[in-house]
Amino acid sequence: MRKALNLVLSALLLTAPPALAAQERRSEWDMSVAELEAMVERLRGEMYRPGEQVPGWDRGGANPDADLRAAGADSHYFRLQRPSGVGVVILSGRPIASFAPAGWRVVDTYGSAAASIDNPFVQFEALSPRYVVALRASSARRGDADCVDSVTNATLYERPDVAAGEADAQIPLMFRLLLLAAENQSVCTRYQGNRQEGYRALAFLPDGRSLPRLNESDERITIVPAAPIEQLVTYSGRGEAT
Repeated sequence: MRKALNLVLSALLLTAPPALAAQERRSEWDMSVAELEAMVERLRGEMYRPGEQVPGWDRGGANPDADLRAAGADSHYFRLQRPSGVGVVILSGRPIASFAPAGWRVVDTYGSAAASIDNPFVQFEALSPRYVVALRASSARRGDADCVDSVTNATLYERPDVAAGEADAQIPLMFRLLLLAAENQSVCTRYQGNRQEGYRALAFLPDGRSLPRLNESDERITIVPAAPIEQLVTYSGRGEAT
């Protein structure tokens, strides 16, 4: 599994600032290329600012992917529970669209859904009651850690039956900026725990330096029976995940 979607991915979107600064509350069409590039660089610097070198960072970790596959990857998902809500990771080579509810509307896309990748997974995260992001990427096992190099493709969905919130207007722009900030950024994750009690994750750069910004998230990962995405993915803001 991965903290990149728990981290590049979910971390990507979930550890970034929840709202833009006042001077940035504009459409990307109202900004110059230089302004957009500066915002991407600032976000990248905030998310991937390295901490201390950790000896043995890639040794002694659990292997949640192996546990989920033993339970049945077609019949079980990862449930990512954090204070902001609940996300889902699916170990599957199927496209994002095959999991998304028919009633969700596509707002924006990133990357190529046709790209072939090894060891693929899909992650769904609610960014607000109305907006849900889905990301597809690949991971590789390095020692006892899982590493994700980049997001292959992503889709931003909205639930038309849910009223827009005050901060929702900025989500499409943040979707684009955060994915650009994550391009060519590798994140490795070491997991602690087991299938019975769940897992917790720590993120590192491939050279073993910690990633404090990405490790701020209080997240518990469990294996659950597969179910429709709309039943599993929830948003609770700053409240406790359900």
